[in-house]
Amino acid sequence: MAFQVEILPVKKHFQTEEKESLLHAALRAGLNVNHGCTNGACGDCKARLVEGELSQIRHHDFILTEAEKNAGDILMCCHSALSNLKLEASLATDGSDIPLQDITTRIRRIEHVDDNTLRLYLRTPRGNTLRFMAGQHAILKLDNKLQRELPIASCPCDGLNLEFHLHRDSSDVFTNAIFDCAKKSMPIQISAPCNGITLVENDPSPILFIAWGIGFAPVQSLIENCLSLEFQQQMVFHWVVHEHENHYADGYCRSTDDAIDNFHYNPIKTKTAAEAISRMLKWHNNLEQWRSYIFAPPAIIDSVVEILCEKGLPKEKIQSDPLVA
Repeated sequence: MAFQVEILPVKKHFQTEEKESLLHAALRAGLNVNHGCTNGACGDCKARLVEGELSQIRHHDFILTEAEKNAGDILMCCHSALSNLKLEASLATDGSDIPLQDITTRIRRIEHVDDNTLRLYLRTPRGNTLRFMAGQHAILKLDNKLQRELPIASCPCDGLNLEFHLHRDSSDVFTNAIFDCAKKSMPIQISAPCNGITLVENDPSPILFIAWGIGFAPVQSLIENCLSLEFQQQMVFHWVVHEHENHYADGYCRSTDDAIDNFHYNPIKTKTAAEAISRMLKWHNNLEQWRSYIFAPPAIIDSVVEILCEKGLPKEKIQSDPLVA
């Protein structure tokens, strides 16, 4: 049986299934409620029951005071709904709302999608999952002191399993170390979240995602977040790669296009940025009502922003993240 939960004072809503933890249901719905361990040890997901009935589904080691219990305080990770609910809870609406976290992860899997691109899957300890917002970055640190800031490609709904995309660069020591030396279970220290750009959730404007190369990584996280939040506005994704490269997640993008009526995917292979921009513009006559998120090298971002503004897109509704393609 499903129940409706309202988060106060922001009046956000999500649906939860019987015996599903309130925290899991909120994260699944794209709501970034305050949380940490997800297993009842840290107390970060503490919320206050305003209305409705709950069931405790898991023991928790975090100790609530008698005053907190009497006030209706509960841990969202350890309770499920028995009726429709109203809860007071802390909810992040901006990347700055989330503190920097230092976590030792381990490599769960390495997927070489082509000769020069890989997907790196990391796993955090169960008692120390990562809290972040879609579009944010993490700093990955190796034992030999090498480090690199990368966008997080995975959905914020799962802070236990993290995903990053890397492109081989012969002049870059960090990426060469990952390609040549990284192995399953190897520890990688991460500091996150930091930098990046996040969704403007209260804007109903149609969304234009633009990515060059592995700029797809943060777009994947943002798309997953949009789907969790059940965005109804039109979303268009233009993904540009060089003519000798591949759209390494083409299957994911096409299946999302097929499954979601308001999502549209345009893969572009090109020799030049000018050609790519020209092919994008064939999709759009007027962009006055749109919002855009761009992930590309700095020089390309400048060119794209100029053209989008000429098509009517207000500059204040363009967010960009300068990445290595």
